[in-house]
Parts: sequence; C-alpha cells; structure tokens
Amino acid sequence: MNKSAMNKCLAALLLTSTLVLTGCQTTPFEMVLDEQQALETRLPKTWQTTLGQGEIPQSWPTLFDDPLLAKYMREAESRNPDIGRSVIRLRQAKAALRESRSILLPIVRSDASIAGVTGLTDFDLRDSYSDGLSASWDPGLFGRNKIEINGAESLLDVSRANQERIRRVVMAQVARAYIQIIETDYQLRLAQDNLDFIGETLRISEARFNAGDIARDQFALAQLETANAEANVASLELSARNLRRSLAILIGHSPDAGLEVASTLPAPANLELSILPAEVLGRRFDVAASRARIASSFTAFQQAERLNWPSVALSGRLSGGGLAIDDLFDLDGYLANLGASLASTLFDGGRKDARIDSARAGLDEALLNYDEILREAMLDVESGFDRIAAARRSLEALERGSAAADKALELEKIKYDLGESIILDVLTVQRRVNAILASYISTQRRLLDAQIDTYLALGGEPVPIQ
Repeated sequence: MNKSAMNKCLAALLLTSTLVLTGCQTTPFEMVLDEQQALETRLPKTWQTTLGQGEIPQSWPTLFDDPLLAKYMREAESRNPDIGRSVIRLRQAKAALRESRSILLPIVRSDASIAGVTGLTDFDLRDSYSDGLSASWDPGLFGRNKIEINGAESLLDVSRANQERIRRVVMAQVARAYIQIIETDYQLRLAQDNLDFIGETLRISEARFNAGDIARDQFALAQLETANAEANVASLELSARNLRRSLAILIGHSPDAGLEVASTLPAPANLELSILPAEVLGRRFDVAASRARIASSFTAFQQAERLNWPSVALSGRLSGGGLAIDDLFDLDGYLANLGASLASTLFDGGRKDARIDSARAGLDEALLNYDEILREAMLDVESGFDRIAAARRSLEALERGSAAADKALELEKIKYDLGESIILDVLTVQRRVNAILASYISTQRRLLDAQIDTYLALGGEPVPIQ
C-alpha cells in the first residue's frame, strides 16, 4: 500500500469514528456524586444523645483493660479464618488491578518453528525453519482502558474496606464471646453456692423430718430444689465448656474447653459520644465499601454506554524463515508488516440499550443500599448509647435490690433456725436473691456488650479511610 492509499485509509477511519461518536453520550460521574451527596445531606447534623467530652479508644485491645482479651484479639487478627479470607480477597483485588493496568502496554509475542518439507513424487525430506516477533496494542482512544482500570480500582477499594470491616467485626465477636464466658463462670459459681446452700438446707430438713418437726411435703420440696440445683450446675458447666471451645475456634485454635479467661468481668469502658454524625461516616468501613460499590456500579454503567463505541487496534509483526537455520540470521529474509484497525457496531437490535438499563438499575440499587447503610449507621450509634445508659440505670436499681434481698435472706434463715418459718419461705427468699444476683451479672455483661456494639458502630479504631 502506497503512502497516498494509507492516508486515505486513515482518513476514512477517522471519519467513521467521528460519525459513531457523534451519536454517543456518556453520563459524567459528577451526576452520581451529586446523588450520593444528596443522600448524605439528609443525615441529622447532631445526635439526639448528648455529646460527651471523652475520647474514643484507639484500638480494640484498649477498649477494656484485660490483658487476656487483648492477647486473644491479637491471635484472632493473625489466625481467624474470616480475616484470612478477607486478606486473600484483597490480594486478588490487587492482582486484578495490576492485570487491568497491563492493558496500557502493548502485548509482545515471539514464536519459532521447525518442520520437515518434501515433495510428493520425489521424497526428499528437508528442514524448514521460521521465527517471528509480533506486537499488538489497544491505545484506548475512546476511554475503554481507563474505565476498566477505574472499575478494578473501585473493586480494590471495596475489598480493602471489607477487609477492615471484617477485622473489626471479628474483634467484636471475640470480645463478646470472652465476656460471655466470664458471665457464665459467674453464673456457675452462683449456682454452685446455691447448691451448697440447698444441700445444707436439705440436711437440716432431713434431720427435722426424722425428728418429726416438719411434714413430709416440706422435706420432699427440699429434695426437689436440690435436684433442680444439681441440674442447673451441670447445664452451666456444659455451657462454659462449649463457650470456651467456640472462642478457641474464633481465635484460630483447636477447640479447647479449658481456655483461660479472667475471673472477673472487665470494668466498663470510658466510652462517650464525642463526634458528630458526619465524622462517623469517615470512620465506618461499611460506609466506605458502599461508596466504592457505587463507583464500581458506575464503571459498569459506563462500559454499557460505550458498548458500541469504536475500538482501535495497532499491530505489527516481524517474521523470517528458510531451509537452513543460518537463514534465521539473514535480515534479507525477514518481512515486517504494520496494521491498524477500527471496528464499531452500527446495529445490535437493542442490546446496548438493554445493557444500559440493567447497569443503571445496578447503580440505582447501589445508591439505595448506600442510603440504607447511612441510616443504619445513625441507628447503630444512637441505639448503642441508649442501651449503655439503660444498662447503667438497671445496674443501679439492681444494686439497691440486691442489698435488700440479702438482708431479707439473712433474717429468713434466722427465723427458720428458730423454727419460726418453714423451708418453703427460706427457698422463696433464696430464689429471689439468686435471681437478683443473676440479673445483676447479666446486666453487667449487657452493658459491656452494648459498649462493644457501640464502639463497632463508631467504626472501631479511628483509622482514616483511604
């Protein structure tokens, strides 16, 4: 092809591209950002809960002052399967981004072959050698390459945010499981003390029954209470073992029914709401992941819009060959060719419009999900601090009730020893005391659980989201 013909070909390609692109329109990302920001402006500027002056703890291990809990959190961070899978998915997303960026560079290939050549009438096998070097490149003149890279970057942002979110969720699970074990141990000790008390009551009741001081039904009631107390102890012992096994799995160990925990619940954290709603959005990685999904959905929408846009490809090849291997080193035997192509779809029966509608629906869904996550974030924070306040009020009431119940039990025991009351009265008061103590311990645990959930609602560690 002479130079004049080549120029005419290029002019035709450019004219075709111009005609096709004239009918193509794209949606700018700024329009999507405006929709996203409109959702954020609906959020309240302040909380219903009063802002405090405290600081949010810097990390999960510092939320509660418990060295064993901090140790288990560190182990979970390196050994928990969910965290491990999130790290692997992040590696995959990084590799996918590197792969997408490779389209900015040409693809270069080489080939070589050897064959035997002979005629059909005169069989004389001779060697034939050939080699070649080829290259192809899509310059992405119409933005396809950039869109593909943007999509991979968005998916990487999703994976990175999800990895941080999963790590925080696992830390919260470890803290809850650890605290539940301590509560169960408390309840078990309480049940064992109650069994000791009921056992002593049974011994006294049996002596008094044998002496004829009490009726058979009172002695039978003491036997029934003893059996119930023994069953409760056995049930709590099983729960304590199973909870330890579950925590061991959570932190990446084999099931261990003897996993060590502290003997007392950690003191409640000094957790106060000291940041505004807008600041919470910058700390929560589920919000960051949702934003990245919007960007990923937009790139899919852009790809659908440009489905029928022209594609340009450049290619070249250098090849040579001969009947002897020395011919491969003779430059006179090589041929070079260069080419350029432009392809575009002029009619697709509505395929492009259908893909655009589907991609727009996906983008609308991502925006709707973002709106839901924003509102749920506000709900998590507000309800979290509400739960903390309610648990503290309940603890104050239970402390007063526990003191009164202890005094009533002490007086009832004295009356029973003096023969002024029956065993049923003592057991009734004892059950009330046990119920208050059990409720107090459970409420302490609920307070700590509420602080764990609230710290998670605030985003956990105050690490800036990239």
